Amino acid sequence: MSSRRPPRDPAAPKRNMSAYLLYQNAMRDTFKQQNPGMTFGQLSKYTSAMYAEMPPQEKEAWNQRAEADKARYLHELANYVPPPGYDVKGDAIATHATHTAPKRSRGGSQTIKTMRDPNAPKRNMSAYLLYQNCMRETFKSHNPGMTFGQLAKYTSHMYKCLSLEEKQRWEAHAAQDKARFEAEMTTYVPPQGYDATGNLVEDRRLNKKYMKKHKDPDQPKRARGSFVFFTFDMRPKVMEEYPGIKFVDMGVVLGERWRALPAAEKSKYEELAQEDKQRFNKEMEEYSSKLVQQQPPEPVVPERTYAHQAAVATHAAYHPDPHAAHYDHAAAHHAYYADPNAAYYADPNAQHADPYGQHAVYYQQGQQYHYA
Repeated sequence: MSSRRPPRDPAAPKRNMSAYLLYQNAMRDTFKQQNPGMTFGQLSKYTSAMYAEMPPQEKEAWNQRAEADKARYLHELANYVPPPGYDVKGDAIATHATHTAPKRSRGGSQTIKTMRDPNAPKRNMSAYLLYQNCMRETFKSHNPGMTFGQLAKYTSHMYKCLSLEEKQRWEAHAAQDKARFEAEMTTYVPPQGYDATGNLVEDRRLNKKYMKKHKDPDQPKRARGSFVFFTFDMRPKVMEEYPGIKFVDMGVVLGERWRALPAAEKSKYEELAQEDKQRFNKEMEEYSSKLVQQQPPEPVVPERTYAHQAAVATHAAYHPDPHAAHYDHAAAHHAYYADPNAAYYADPNAQHADPYGQHAVYYQQGQQYHYA
């Protein structure tokens, strides 16, 4: 999904701002002139500190301005009719991406995620994600010095500070988005090769990567990372803050809070991960040694001794080869029918006796006797 925010209807009502954002916009230029050497991040922290030290009477005045701006926005939103292609807030309805672009892993290799049908309905989002997507650019423009983790933590804090009426409105938007998704799914017909939700179907039975492997129940459990130990502590808190949160949204919130966690608090979970890694290495050594002990011993091949060789010779003497005479007869047969020209084939330049010389002498004598 692209990180760009969809375009907004120019006629849509301008969103309301909180008391702090109104104060920040009003005092930004003044604080910037008073502190010309401050960076954006330092100026943002200075403005936050000044707002926190504000007297209650002055803060109440900013709260009243925020309530008036909120009433203005709700009144304009109630009378707003979005044109085709825009949602109830005035944002353009963006279609889902056809597929996710290949990403590079830490090792440099590309990993391709599951492709999605471009005509599949866009998935619905929770109330918190709708609020986050709606207010991200606003919070980012008002706090240019914040990092990604700080901005995520700030957005989560602002959502928790919403009144009951505001949260109900975002939950109503989420219910409306869910009804839209379910209505579109009833008429969606996936093409060949895609499942009912529009994801590309992969035949994992033919892929050795997804073949189920037999696992030894005695094999030690793998070591957990620092983020996993963090989720053990943070997941119950997130479920208490956002009842009924989806599994995907839970991962988003946990990832944001992990990135926004200070280094001092992260060290606690890193120590737990290091201890678990040592535990895994120790158990793997014991497990490997146990496997070596359970392996059957290799068969021992006896070495041949002089006594064994003598026994073999004795056996050959008492039990001669019955085919020995046949071998001797075959050798004599080959010697009798030897090629008389074999010596000539071996060395054609050597002087050889004529194998047929005696026959030639007999032939000449026979002719002389005949003609005489």
